[in-house]
Amino acid sequence: MFSLPRKLLSPVIAIVVTLLLSGPVSGESLISEEWETFLKEKVSFGGFLENTSGLSVSHGSRFFNTSNRFIMNRFTVQPEVNVDMTDWAKFFISWRFVKEPRYNAEAKSRERSVTYFPAAPVKPLSNRFYDEDSFKPWEAVLDLRPDDQLKLRFGRQFISWGETDGIRLLDLINPQDLTFSPPAAPNLFNLDETRIPSWGLRAHYTVRPVSNTILEFFALPGSLDEAEQRVDEIVGSNDTGDRKVRYGRWSAHPETRLFVGGTNRFGNLFSDPLRVRLGLGSCVGAGCIVIPSTVRELPDAGDSWKLGARFSHSIGKLNFGLGYIWGYNPQASDMVFKVRSLSCASPVLAACTIAGAAPTVAKLALLNDRTSIFAGQFNYPVGDAFNVPINTTVRGEMAFLPDKPYNISKFPGNFGLKASAHPKYPNGVVEKNTLRYAVGFDRTTLIPFLHPDDPWRAFNLSFQVFQSIIFDHEDGIHPFSTAERIKRFSTTLTFRMGTGYFGDTILPDVFLAYDPEGYWSANPAISYVPPGNEKLRFSLVGTLYGGRNKFKSFGLFDEKDSIFLKMRYQF
Repeated sequence: MFSLPRKLLSPVIAIVVTLLLSGPVSGESLISEEWETFLKEKVSFGGFLENTSGLSVSHGSRFFNTSNRFIMNRFTVQPEVNVDMTDWAKFFISWRFVKEPRYNAEAKSRERSVTYFPAAPVKPLSNRFYDEDSFKPWEAVLDLRPDDQLKLRFGRQFISWGETDGIRLLDLINPQDLTFSPPAAPNLFNLDETRIPSWGLRAHYTVRPVSNTILEFFALPGSLDEAEQRVDEIVGSNDTGDRKVRYGRWSAHPETRLFVGGTNRFGNLFSDPLRVRLGLGSCVGAGCIVIPSTVRELPDAGDSWKLGARFSHSIGKLNFGLGYIWGYNPQASDMVFKVRSLSCASPVLAACTIAGAAPTVAKLALLNDRTSIFAGQFNYPVGDAFNVPINTTVRGEMAFLPDKPYNISKFPGNFGLKASAHPKYPNGVVEKNTLRYAVGFDRTTLIPFLHPDDPWRAFNLSFQVFQSIIFDHEDGIHPFSTAERIKRFSTTLTFRMGTGYFGDTILPDVFLAYDPEGYWSANPAISYVPPGNEKLRFSLVGTLYGGRNKFKSFGLFDEKDSIFLKMRYQF
């Protein structure tokens, strides 16, 4: 159990008082009869309580496996209020309160995996790092409908254009909170649960109702959001800029293939030593080491606008849309390290430039790119084809990112390293036009031998293909966190199947993902909903990862297999 901070008591008390006032009243009421009627007829309350506990079940390594396998105990309370003010005006507000401690597994992981040059003590995460206890509303939206064709929404809200399941493609308007949620695990926390709302305006104008022709516009100023919530929130593998290491449960596996003589030479991936960089000759021993000093640079409050517009239309059964988004790409996997400056680890600069015997310090900024995104999507239900019943909905979405930045290095690298700085790109970054698209197939089907209790209960099946194409590809492009090359074409396949047994009280579901380069993930779940009480749900969920190495795709989480028990009550 935990006690709510004092600053949270006032909104909680206000909600309780409102609930009491909106119920039957005996004696003299504290409010007028008109207000009492309004509260009864126009105001509704809801929300949920949720607790998620998790244990590590991986085979273990020095990066994750510790004597304490307890890796999640997240308790969430989310009260919600709906107000139907008039036929053309509605208001919704919610708060999210979370209590979640830091974990011994994280502290042990940091102690064992993070190194400094010179050595320095590792500071742990704050015990309130995962807590959410702000009085600021989680959502607060005012919906206005001046006429039948125009809809306006103001406030802190979610905007999602993408329809993909488990993996993002067009879902690039709101950022995601990736600090607490395992990747590619929609049966534990789906994209809706990890999305962070943003303050702004959204407008829908129906040009022609009969063809569902709609113009949509949104504007998110960014200045009203906290800096960490303008782009994806992550817990990195290492942060040496302020000597505070934030190695979290769902940090990717650190790059461990750049060690020489017991020293981590991750900085060499982006820059050569000072003496070599200045063309003064070769380095010697420790002088060949480039120490990374990393810091994440978040978008400034006055420079973080996000604007977008979309046109959608229906032709028969085909629905399609074309859109444009301008602003920072929030996706964490699209970030890059950029070399800001070089300095000498020794107070005497000549130790680096003349003798070439002291390490170089590279200040690396981890950046999100501000870009233009050209978007498209479609949805088409297929009935029969050549008199063969298909009964499948085909959906797709596309994103074109011009001049998308990537980190690039030379393979193999200098000094016996797997990779080192690319001589053509001194800041470690190259820009390439990139096309991403996904095609999904959804259908329900009967599988009688798997449903002996009810042969007419259908299975829900979904198959998705994700692909990314880098135009004018160059060898050496790699993710910002590892020295594993990204190919011109990248593909991910997903499959999901779910059904219900015993009157839908037992609900199995499995989500599988596969990268043909040799990586995979599995997210099985089984839920129990008590008969006659659909507000209560118990789920046992697994998150499993594997691959040919630990430095790309789902392999980054190869040592973080876990199981969770999730309990949720909707009120």
